[in-house]
Amino acid sequence: MESNVLKRIFLENWDRFYAKHKGRIRPAVVKEVAKFLGCGNPKNGFKLLVCEGCHDIRRVPYRCKGRFCTTCSCGETEEWSRLMAEDVFQVNHRHMIFTIDEGLREIFLKHREMLKEFMDEAVRVVQEHFVKKHKVTPGVIAGLHTFGSKLNFNPHVHMLVTMGGMTEHGEWKTYDYIPFKKLRKVWQTVV
Repeated sequence: MESNVLKRIFLENWDRFYAKHKGRIRPAVVKEVAKFLGCGNPKNGFKLLVCEGCHDIRRVPYRCKGRFCTTCSCGETEEWSRLMAEDVFQVNHRHMIFTIDEGLREIFLKHREMLKEFMDEAVRVVQEHFVKKHKVTPGVIAGLHTFGSKLNFNPHVHMLVTMGGMTEHGEWKTYDYIPFKKLRKVWQTVV
């Protein structure tokens, strides 16, 4: 029996769900689910490892490396986090989330091409504030999430924002306050 609970749920229900809703499921989703369901299956290929000393043989099945896969995406995320930690300035930062009103989500669902602009605008709002107020350009790492914790369509941008920035002369200047209420009003105007 499959030990991955989510994979077991999909194995038991996906065909029935797909048959009922196939007209509403994007091809990219079907592709990711297929990769996820086949992940780690030796029938899809494997590496054969042989110990030169004891001649023990191990088959290590290939992984799908899919973004939906609970095994692969988690490892990919951890590796990305490790690499980012090496590359970013070791300074204080804040986590910011920019989202949209529930009534506007349907528009973004129908026009997904707007999601890139949605993320870019969130970054622009933060950077413009600090350029105007502090005369610095902050560091920002932004990631777009399209679904919430309840797996409902809820586009929002997570940002890691440095608590400081570079002046136009290349000097680092710190600050200790982010006016969240003000940025929220600016964001509402943008949206």
